[in-house]
Parts: sequence; C-alpha cells; structure tokens
Amino acid sequence: MKGNPLVSRRWFIGGMAAAGAAFSGCRFMRAGGIVSAKPKLRLGIVSDIHIMTVGKPGEDPLRGNNNLTFRKTLEWFDAQGVDGVIVAGDMADRGMVEQLEAVAEAWYAVFPEDKGKDGRHVEKLFVYGNHDWEGYRYGDFAERLYADPEERVKHILRCDCKGHWERIFHEPYSPVWMKTVKGFAVVGAHWCADYCRGWEETGVAGVEEFFSENRSKIDPSLPFFYIQHPHPKDTCYGHWAWGHDNGGATRALTPFPNAIAFSGHSHYSLNDERSIWQGAFTSIGTSSLRYTGAPAIAFPGLGYENSTTSNKGTKLTKDQIRLVADRKVMPAVGTGLGRQGMLLSVYDDCVRIARREFVFDESLGEDWVMPLPASESKPFAFAVRKQKAVAPQFAAGAKIAMKRGPLKNRAHKRVDAFTLTFPAAGDATLRPFEYEVNVERDDGSVALTRYVLASDFHLPPSKRHLKQSFAISCDQLPQNGPFRFVVKPRESFGRTGNGLATEFTRI
Repeated sequence: MKGNPLVSRRWFIGGMAAAGAAFSGCRFMRAGGIVSAKPKLRLGIVSDIHIMTVGKPGEDPLRGNNNLTFRKTLEWFDAQGVDGVIVAGDMADRGMVEQLEAVAEAWYAVFPEDKGKDGRHVEKLFVYGNHDWEGYRYGDFAERLYADPEERVKHILRCDCKGHWERIFHEPYSPVWMKTVKGFAVVGAHWCADYCRGWEETGVAGVEEFFSENRSKIDPSLPFFYIQHPHPKDTCYGHWAWGHDNGGATRALTPFPNAIAFSGHSHYSLNDERSIWQGAFTSIGTSSLRYTGAPAIAFPGLGYENSTTSNKGTKLTKDQIRLVADRKVMPAVGTGLGRQGMLLSVYDDCVRIARREFVFDESLGEDWVMPLPASESKPFAFAVRKQKAVAPQFAAGAKIAMKRGPLKNRAHKRVDAFTLTFPAAGDATLRPFEYEVNVERDDGSVALTRYVLASDFHLPPSKRHLKQSFAISCDQLPQNGPFRFVVKPRESFGRTGNGLATEFTRI
C-alpha cells in the first residue's frame, strides 16, 4: 500500500479474514495503528440442547440430559455481552412440559427478567424442533411415564404448545414470529409437523407467506436473521444433508441476499466447513449443544465405516441396514464430547462468527468473517471454498501399521479383519475431516473404496488425536491376487492429500 497511509476497511477485512481467531472483532486501520470496532449486535447461537432435567449443584454436566451445559453456555454468552440467544429447536428432549421448564430454569438463572449481569436486555430467540413437538412418543416415553391419559396430557407440550410456551417463557407464541434486536430483524419459525422424516422435512409451515406479507418490515440494507430447526434445502452441507426441509425456507429467503439462516436438526459438527453456505443468502448449520452427529449420507448406501449403523437419511430398508451392520467392523465414533455453539458479532462492514466447543471451553478454529453487504462478496460459496481448499498431508516418513485378526462386526459376529493404524495427517490448524481408503490391486486398479471419519472430527485443536485407524473384514477384500491399502487424508470439501500405502498382501 505504498503511498497510501490509510487502508480501506473492506480491503482490510477481506485480506485478513484468513487470520481468523487471532482477532476478537473486526478491526480497521487508522493513523497510529489498528483499532477494534465495537459490534452493533452480538448473538449467542446454539441448537439441539435436548434437556430433560435440572442439573443439581456439583452434578456432572455430561451426565444424562441435564441443563448444566446449557447454563454454562449461557454464562459464557453473558460474559461476551450478547443481546440475544438463538436456540434453533430441540430444547425439550422428549417434548415434556417439565423439560421445557428445565430450559427456562437455566435461562432465568443466568438472565433473570431477561437481563444480563450488566442490566442489558437479552432477547430469547427460541423455536420448537421435532423433539419439542413429538418427542413424547419416541419410545412411547409419555405413555410409559404417565399411564393415565388424563394425567399424561397435562405433561405433553404438544397438547398446548402455545399455552405452555407463554407460561414458561413469559412471551407471546406464534408459529412464525418476528422480533427486532438492536435494530436488526430476527424471524423464527416453530416446528409443526406430525413426524420427523429426515429429508424433505415438512416441519415448518407458513414461512413463504410470512415473508411475502412482512417484506416491507425488513431493511434490505442490513443483515437479518432467520431461525428454523431443519436445514433449508440445498444449502449448508449440500443437497445430501440429513434433516433438510422441503425447500420452503430456501424459496422464502432467496430474495434477501443479506439474510442469514440458522438451523439445527442434523447435529453435524461446526468443524465441517460445509456448515456455512452462501448463495442467494447465507445458511449456517448450528450443530448441537448435546452431541455432534457423524454424517452418514455423504456416501449414500455406504456411509463412513465408523458412522452409525442405520446410516440415517439414506432411506435404507431394514435388510440393507442389516447388510451394513454385517459389513462394518469399526465402532461408531464417540461424539458426546462435541457440544458446540457460536458467537455472532455484527459490525459496520462484516459479520464475524466464532465457533466454540463447550465441554473444553475452546475455539474450534478460525472465525468465519462475512463482508457486508453480502451481495458484494460471497467468500463462503461452496464452489469458491472447494477451489481454495488446502488438502492436509501426511508428514514425511509416516507409515501404516497393519495387523490381521478377529473383530466383531455391528451384528456382533466375529469376523476375520485387517486393522490399519496410521499417524494423523496435517496439524492442529489443518486437520483432516475424513480419510479415504482405497484397496488397490497389483496392476494399480482400485478394487474398492471406503471412508472413515477422523476420530477427532468434532473436537477442538488441542484435543487432536495423533493416531487414526481403519478396519475392514476380509470377506470384502479381493480374494484372488495381491492387494494393498492406500490411505489418503481429505478435508471437508473432498480435497485429498498424499497417500500412505502398505506393502502388497493377500487373503
């Protein structure tokens, strides 16, 4: 910038976005140094908190489905000076009144009369999800708890979702609502469908009509925020995402380039860079404050070798699920420690989102910084990010250890299997999201390909696992001729690093 002592704020933000978490807020240049700007709005964001009980003093926050992690998260949000808190559905795990009361107990313990410690007003920006609406019948929960139908109906949220909401949260209930927080519009839509489908969700109704009727109330020059439980179709995580809606929200938000939508339902990790999508608007998956979900549908009909057996979202039949259980010999990766949320800060020329894990109280990685107005720049468009993605690499000299021996598959049958152990690729700042494993014949052809999630795909950088593994039953491997395993690290968008190979072997 020779000859120009001042740097434009937009250039500076765009140029420094890669610095990410090193900056606590957007900054700009003035004579004499860098000055931090004060955010115009700050929101805490979580989803899928799945609360069942009020936690007791000294109780383990990870025990059961108590409200202690939620309370701890609210305390951190309060310390950051938030103006409101988004909860994108699935608050009461089994849709019971006392469970929503446990949500409110944590809220009012931290924000009595909806006020932070410094007296500022903090807005509740909550919506129902499928668990709030129909969780009472999952496993016949309410029926087993209350045998008497007359007594049971008193405890089910669904039986009076409006009345219970207004009594518990002390605010009006509407299927689709709009609030203004420090001059910024926030719209929320409650879940209202009879059944969770997993794809083409019909859980949200009336959104298109609401935006058509209320468009004049939204300032198009400002970002505004939209909340629903299922992901807007064909946005974050891509078209294959489990838990997306039937397209209504996508159609409703397309005319609003400054709209930022928040959704949950899938529990997918914020370490997955596909959690943020920019197209006609911006869509962000909010993960979960209860547990992160291992995406299963990225490879339809197969899934990851260490994801769930059911491979939810692929519409597998029971027979197909049994076949998957017979095939998989790796246990599902544990995700209970992945309790994630976000802090959003709005500045004059950008929106900054910090990703955080609330078990270890650590950042999950560099912040997402979106320049404003959004119509001028879309740095988080999938095509742009896939092109710019950097593949993680194995360190020089890295090797695979291989052994053969019996393992139990998901159907609890003992099978002959190969197990590979290898060092994690990349480093704390550039970690693989998954690994691709190819089985190659001696002529170089690929006999089969499998995928395994990095065992730390949902954890903060300091909890990085230095060893990774892969296992496969021998009956899936070539029965004639030698073969070898080739393992390649991959980032979220599929950019693949260098491979490690074993020696050739045979069954």
